[in-house]
Amino acid sequence: MPQLDFSTYASQAFWMIFFFCLLWCMLAIFVTPKIADIQEQRKRKIHEYVRKAEELNLKAQDSINRYERELEKAKSNQRAAMEKLHKELTEYVAQAEAQSAAKLNQQIAASELLLAKEKQETSQKIGEISQEMAVTIIKKLGLHNISEKEIAKIAMEKNND
Repeated sequence: MPQLDFSTYASQAFWMIFFFCLLWCMLAIFVTPKIADIQEQRKRKIHEYVRKAEELNLKAQDSINRYERELEKAKSNQRAAMEKLHKELTEYVAQAEAQSAAKLNQQIAASELLLAKEKQETSQKIGEISQEMAVTIIKKLGLHNISEKEIAKIAMEKNND
């Protein structure tokens, strides 16, 4: 086998070093610059993507901030509207209660007047009936000397007391 022959070691070493240097020069001249260029392009693209992502992030953050401000405005407007509505409803309920109370007071006053009138009429009728009964009882007892006017006068005095 020629590779094991010590006499051919020098030529084999020469050719191996020669082709290694040739291959190294070809790699250094042709391949390595292309690889470095591709890596540089990738770095530029990555930096460009990162820059665009940061811009989009800033825009998104700005949109979120605007959204939150608008949401806070809407909540504030809603709170104000709710407070206004609550105030209006409270006033409306107070007015309705006042009107209802006034109507009830009028009805109570009218009922009290009616009751007082009926009480007076009833008392008067009771008085008249009592007088008639007293006259009838006196006549049945045979006391003809007491007149109806005197009985009415006595009944009036009793009612006034």
